[in-house]
Amino acid sequence: MVAHRRSSLLFDLFAASQRVRSLLAEAMEGSGLRPDEYAVYSALFEFEPISPSDVAAMVGMPPTTVSHYIRAMRERGHLREMTNPQDTRSRMLSLTAAGRRAHRRANAAFEEAYRRFVDHVGDERAVNRALLEVEAAAEDALVALRNESRAQTG
Repeated sequence: MVAHRRSSLLFDLFAASQRVRSLLAEAMEGSGLRPDEYAVYSALFEFEPISPSDVAAMVGMPPTTVSHYIRAMRERGHLREMTNPQDTRSRMLSLTAAGRRAHRRANAAFEEAYRRFVDHVGDERAVNRALLEVEAAAEDALVALRNESRAQTG
């Protein structure tokens, strides 16, 4: 572990995030999906059929970024799209059989990284609870920042 002087909670979270990204990138190299792609595939795998906006919210990516992954999935033949029965202007997404196979291949590499990671975590449930609090705090801070910015420009 790299020793560092604590700077701030946000800095430490950023550094931790980068280390997790590095772990996943290295573990998933050659698996057929990059970690960010795997996250999108996983959202579909777990919650299909699901709307693109729900995928974006689930994985914490902007909708424009998710649309890039959706386009790539479509081109690979990994995506099934259907009209949303509750809103015919939107669509619902699910994985094709080929998409499920791609997810399964990448999942093996992800699970190996996950196992190695969890081996070094003390109380997994406590860490998970803390991460959910961090995610909620970041979302609340982002909403407040956007509202303040709108109020200043509006």
